[in-house]
Amino acid sequence: MTHALAPEVLASVDLPPDTPVELAGGATGEMWKVRTPDGLLALRCAPAGAGTTALVAAMVAAGRAGLPVGEILRRAQHGGSDILLSSWLPGTTVLEALRLEPGRAHRLGELMGEAQRALHEVPAPAGLPGVPVWHGHALDARASGGAVTSDRLGPPVGSALVHLDWHPLNILVDGDKVSGVVDWVNARAGHPLLDVARTHALMTINPMLAMLTAQERAFLDELTRGWIAGYGPQAASIPPACHRWAGEMMLADLSARYAADPEGLEPLRRWTMRWTLD
Repeated sequence: MTHALAPEVLASVDLPPDTPVELAGGATGEMWKVRTPDGLLALRCAPAGAGTTALVAAMVAAGRAGLPVGEILRRAQHGGSDILLSSWLPGTTVLEALRLEPGRAHRLGELMGEAQRALHEVPAPAGLPGVPVWHGHALDARASGGAVTSDRLGPPVGSALVHLDWHPLNILVDGDKVSGVVDWVNARAGHPLLDVARTHALMTINPMLAMLTAQERAFLDELTRGWIAGYGPQAASIPPACHRWAGEMMLADLSARYAADPEGLEPLRRWTMRWTLD
């Protein structure tokens, strides 16, 4: 289906006003598929100041390291929004691939894990904010860098590039390879184990997983096992402090969505408190 996009938005990134566009989703900003004579492009339109500068820095760093990210073509501001035009990435999401070929669940997970491990070899670009850290669900700032701390002192710190939204909707595959990594708005500088814990939480304790059928959940469980195998031993032995951090991040993420149904977060809250530090 073709949707309308203001001609002024298209003009801000040097596209003709009659360029065909199609809404392509995006949880943190509207994402559009743009059809041009030279091929497909991706256009992201998000409120100004919604992390676009950090997103661009993370994508550039990941791309230079060989990860499959969209090439930034143009960037502009219009009407209080950041407009970002980039190349369109081929393939389909891991989630869609899982639905089409559930028998490949383990292999799809391996691909996710292998690519995430490769990401964690990339140093975060200078100026990228550090990961957020919560104490009793209150957000405060914590800089990245330095040696790993013990569980007793809290989650580890580091200076790797971490995605913090690495899940089956944000990883694209084409055949037997990862063909794209999207949605870099949460990318930060931090310790890889926090990114690993975040992915584990998204695929195992996210309250929205309750909407899955028993069969769908079984496929997701197999995908998760493949992801652990692909990433390596660290994904199989996540420190308690990292689990606690991931639970707190998810509680913060979902608090507004569950404002009218706070009890819906109770299982996640109990899971998070299991990892309370001594």
